[in-house]
Amino acid sequence: MTKGSKKRSRKPAARPARPVGAARPGTRPGRPTRTVGRFRNLGFVAALVVAVIAAIALIGVANLLQGDDNNTTTNGTPIDIPEHTAPADDMALGNADAPITIYEYSDFQCPFCAVAAAEIVPRLDTDYLATGKARLIFKNMAFLGQESKWAAEAAACARDQGKFWEYHNKLFEEQKGENKGTFKVENLKLFAQEIGLNQGDFNTCLDEGKYTAEVADDTSEANRRGVRATPTFFVGQTEVDADYDAISKAIEAALATPTPEATPTAEGTPTAEGAPSG
Repeated sequence: MTKGSKKRSRKPAARPARPVGAARPGTRPGRPTRTVGRFRNLGFVAALVVAVIAAIALIGVANLLQGDDNNTTTNGTPIDIPEHTAPADDMALGNADAPITIYEYSDFQCPFCAVAAAEIVPRLDTDYLATGKARLIFKNMAFLGQESKWAAEAAACARDQGKFWEYHNKLFEEQKGENKGTFKVENLKLFAQEIGLNQGDFNTCLDEGKYTAEVADDTSEANRRGVRATPTFFVGQTEVDADYDAISKAIEAALATPTPEATPTAEGTPTAEGAPSG
């Protein structure tokens, strides 16, 4: 540098401008740089919402299948089954010579069976069973666990003392969900006492398993008939929806159809197709 010369500063070279929308160094072209995290968060929230909805749905289904602690009908009121007006005989309601036979396959732990006992059967009783037009035969399908089997056997023991239907109603009214201890043996004995059964005879019948085989046979019959849910109703040999209107329609159709003369078989025994006669 010569005397008197001025020191010139070096300016940094100008950085070329980045076109609008171009990616910053270190980022992948074509991807947004600020919204990725936002999109990921939204995806996480959406997945969480779906998971919560699924969990609520599963809880609802579980409660529906297992029953609530308080047994209620479809309108939310406690189960209260009215006394039957049709003549009762064994596990049947209605006259033995009624032209139409209805079969009901049921499980005493099934909440929908309790609703049928409180809402469907009383209407059938008034319109068809008490008037001699039809007869209803109750059949066990004890498939929801050991307490279902014990309850069915206990109801058969009550039948020995002529109080099957009183005990039937008591079981449905006391229902508290599946296999929660409601129908353990000591409670079944208490129910017998509450409806006025001879306690000693009832206890002996239940403790000795007098009707264990009968309940198993009824359940096997239901399986042969293709019953896959309870309650299931048949009008004669025809399965119908567990709905009063559907059952009534089937009864009216059967009453309007002449029945050919045939040699009757023993009541309640399976036909060649595995279905009860009647």
